[in-house]
Amino acid sequence: MDKTQKSDNNLSSVFCSLSSDACVRCGSCKALCPTYIEDVTEGMSARGRVVLLEKFYEGELEPSKKLDERIFSCMLCGACNKLCPLGINVTDAMYEARNRLRGFNKKRRFLGLGIRLGLKKASNSFRVLKFLETINEMLPVFRIYPFSAIKRMDVTLPDSALRDGMSIFRVSKPRGRIAIFAGCSVNFIYPNIGRSLIESLNAMNYDVVLPKGEVCCGAPLMGLGRREDAAEMAERNMNAFKKLNVEAVIGLCPTCIDSIKNRYRSLIGDGIDNAVEVSQFFGKLQPSAFSPQPSKVSYHDPCHSIYGLDVSVEPRQILRSMGFHLMDSERGCCGFGGTFRLLYQELSECILEKRIEEYKRADMIVTSCPNCILQLRSRIKDRPVKHIAEVINECIRIKACN
Repeated sequence: MDKTQKSDNNLSSVFCSLSSDACVRCGSCKALCPTYIEDVTEGMSARGRVVLLEKFYEGELEPSKKLDERIFSCMLCGACNKLCPLGINVTDAMYEARNRLRGFNKKRRFLGLGIRLGLKKASNSFRVLKFLETINEMLPVFRIYPFSAIKRMDVTLPDSALRDGMSIFRVSKPRGRIAIFAGCSVNFIYPNIGRSLIESLNAMNYDVVLPKGEVCCGAPLMGLGRREDAAEMAERNMNAFKKLNVEAVIGLCPTCIDSIKNRYRSLIGDGIDNAVEVSQFFGKLQPSAFSPQPSKVSYHDPCHSIYGLDVSVEPRQILRSMGFHLMDSERGCCGFGGTFRLLYQELSECILEKRIEEYKRADMIVTSCPNCILQLRSRIKDRPVKHIAEVINECIRIKACN
């Protein structure tokens, strides 16, 4: 039996566990469900989706527009998994259902095919998008979906990507060797975040490796029900990173790290054990490594950080060690959710509105997810929204100059 077959069996067993005996309908999973908080109907809650999944699996429900809408409007944030007293993994079941329903919606099938082709040759896709951006005044392609959705987020592509083949950034007396899993958003939209991490690691006397062969973590493809394509990406990343002799693989996107460390195990039967989110690695540093910064800061928790990686204390410790005044704020999803932003734009922006209100007293918003940055910056123009890797690098630079 190959890894894909094992994966199918594993996910099917999870799906089967959603029997009427497993879910007791307590509703605990609804408390943090971002779509339910915005649209208070049972079918938009985790519990409502579980009931629909049961009936779909048992053959009581046939594929329909309404069922498709409910299953694909889940943001896959994982909050419900943490709240379920019986430990039901709702997101795994959602992935399985999406795999079965992926051909039902023509618009999404087209989007999935486009993303699949774009990610296969990501560097070429970046160059094409950059070219389309430059000729947009002559040929307004960004009025056409899905380019219009990208433009609505106010995305401007950089002149060049972070990675271009294998790169090694050496120091004279290295204390260790670190690999970076950049992720698509950092590589093609925010390469400055990647450069900030490289500079910080070099300043701490680490050699840094950007390995040849990194591809998308596969999360967008999984979310669209394209499990076989995601498994192909997973295999390519495992081949690129498993052979490296490094202390850690640091990621700049929690979704990427959750995927390569945890989700790959159900997808292909293996994962990158030493993968860590950037806050986990820098959380080991002593306060003396930084220079005091008195600004008022709100920290935004990415969903996959708190629900997938159990990371929430470390970034706050880092910010406090820098002297930032950390503002109290209610945690919640920003509304991005990968392809959710493209498919459910109005709902995405309504969820975002709550975050904007929550962070209005802060001088700066900091997070560890480039996609959250993309979402927050689409509306917040009067204050900086930064990746924690950028903030760390700025403070290390200030310390070095003093």
